[in-house]
Amino acid sequence: MTPARANRRGIFALAGAMASFAVNDMLMKLTAQRYPLGEVITVRGVIASLMVGAILLGSGHLASVRFAGNRLLIFRTLLDGAAMVIFTRALIHMPLAELSAINLVSPLIITALAVIFFAEEVGWRRWSAITIGFVGTLFIVKPTPAAFNAWALLGVVCSFAGAGRDVVTRRLDIAIPTALISLMAAVSSAAIGAIMGLFEEWPPMAAADVGLLTISATFAAIGYVLIVIAFRGVDVAAIAPFRYTLLLWAGICGYLAFGEVPDGFALLGSTLIVGSGLYALHREVVRHRTLAAAVPPAEPGV
Repeated sequence: MTPARANRRGIFALAGAMASFAVNDMLMKLTAQRYPLGEVITVRGVIASLMVGAILLGSGHLASVRFAGNRLLIFRTLLDGAAMVIFTRALIHMPLAELSAINLVSPLIITALAVIFFAEEVGWRRWSAITIGFVGTLFIVKPTPAAFNAWALLGVVCSFAGAGRDVVTRRLDIAIPTALISLMAAVSSAAIGAIMGLFEEWPPMAAADVGLLTISATFAAIGYVLIVIAFRGVDVAAIAPFRYTLLLWAGICGYLAFGEVPDGFALLGSTLIVGSGLYALHREVVRHRTLAAAVPPAEPGV
């Protein structure tokens, strides 16, 4: 496949992944408004575990279960579970597009965390982008006594948990297949939901709502597969900006399902987050090109 064709494939796959995640979030919100959160998370987690488990078996990676005790993988699973619960809790009380915008600040958080965990050098331009991205989140959180949105603040916490998860993911052994990572995340979500159920009273779930959660889990699985397809054999710098199509899909899903229309502050905050994220990505590309140009070519015969 030529680079141009690979990039086109990657763009469509990433945009499709973002659309899949938006539909998943919409269906989770629809169901979580009618049932205790722990029950919803447990049912969806069990369904997702069965789906991903089947994928693990079908792909011949059953032997990879031996990695389940890996400490980094366990830590990553705990962070993923925390991010999932926090996101879903905030999702019940927030417009879908606004919460999605807050979560898109995660790449900026990852850049900041890279300084701490990987001693990566970050120049003033990227630090400026990170600062502007956080200013954008403030417009959504609205930190004033009259308009303060505590659920949006919970979304910020979710972004940090998600960023921590992604940083840990970078350190995982490459021998650990994606299917096992996804399976552990699904199983842990079911377990977390069951623990939450100890403090909730679960009514019987209607078959239609179980069906919604099944569709939700299916879209989430499709999204994870498309993410893998999107970034294989492509120019990452050309593909990564399409991650921000999540805002478009989340806005459409939020409007159609709940009649949600972001206010002016949320739109301004979302614009700042997307703009700063794109600029930080641009500076990352420039940095890599500069480093590559600084490496002298190997001499013949060496």
